[in-house]
Amino acid sequence: MREASNAVNRAAMYHTLPPELFSGILAVSADAVVAVDDEQRIIFFNQGAEQIFGWTADEVGGQYLAMLLPERYRPQHRGHVEGFGAAHGRARLMGERQRISGLRKSGEEFPAEASIQRMVVDGRNVYAAVLRDVTARQQAEDSLRQAITARDDMTGIVSHDLRNPANAVKMLAASILSDAESGRVPPDVVERVQVMQQAAAQMDALIQDLLDVTRIDAGRLRVAPRLVDPRPLVHQALDALRPLAELAGVTLVESYDEDLPEVYADPERFTQVLSNVVGNALKFTPAGGRVSVASRRGESTFIVSVTDTGEGIPAAQLPHVFDRFFQGRRDGHSPRQGAGLGLPIACGIVEAHGGTIRVESEVGVGTTVTIELPT
Repeated sequence: MREASNAVNRAAMYHTLPPELFSGILAVSADAVVAVDDEQRIIFFNQGAEQIFGWTADEVGGQYLAMLLPERYRPQHRGHVEGFGAAHGRARLMGERQRISGLRKSGEEFPAEASIQRMVVDGRNVYAAVLRDVTARQQAEDSLRQAITARDDMTGIVSHDLRNPANAVKMLAASILSDAESGRVPPDVVERVQVMQQAAAQMDALIQDLLDVTRIDAGRLRVAPRLVDPRPLVHQALDALRPLAELAGVTLVESYDEDLPEVYADPERFTQVLSNVVGNALKFTPAGGRVSVASRRGESTFIVSVTDTGEGIPAAQLPHVFDRFFQGRRDGHSPRQGAGLGLPIACGIVEAHGGTIRVESEVGVGTTVTIELPT
């Protein structure tokens, strides 16, 4: 009962507050608060408006609101306010389809956000607008946009310029190895050329990763999904990774539900996801360990889980495994080799398919990456 009584008292106090209090609050607001009458003549101009526009309240009092707008916006602005008064009785944002611009006393235009409210005072319409100068934010957004564009351009140029020599190395290495089959190349040279060929292939893969992560960031990653049987896709991806597993001394096993559904996926991109995730598991699993890839049916999804018996990921690092260039570090151990792009790219591709990817891990036990794609 006491709480209800207090609530009633607070409500009564609110409704009996003098209008001068609200007027004082509006007067010191950092945002511009401007009120006009039915003729759109200014009848209220607070301190925030004076600071933003550069005019004093005495200078603009009784003047038309249009003086605060760039010339090109003035004709349609009157109609917008009148239309709002006829159709709306509540506050709403202005400029929902285009940026609002204000005009300072100095003649400088500036970007702004604004909202408008129609009120009836003594039987007459009064329109109150609250306007915020967003020049600083606009400049920051423009700078960020320019920086992203410059980064994307630089990544494209560097990737293109690196890919040409990498391809040249691969082609020359393949040519030398072809000659080696006839016995015209010494065995020690063959070994060195094979290492060169592998290094060029790694460089080419890194270039592709850089391009993919740039496309993901820009929302330009292209996927062409269609209904496909996932079993052969998983099997082919794992077959390509078996030499890596044998070299690392890790057992790579696969299992499948009997009634696997078709999955809505881009075959090439789906294979790329599996290669990144399984390759990552192999890299973090010591010799003698095991990486298991299980494919099963979900309620309306196809699920593939990659489980390793590696060192695991500390709980504090789990939220960052999909961050670009992130590489785990264990108690003074150096991070593993690699650019740290495999999982972020896999995440971007899975999300582009409308799917999900998650990681569960326990230090000393291993890690499971679960991918779900729509069927």
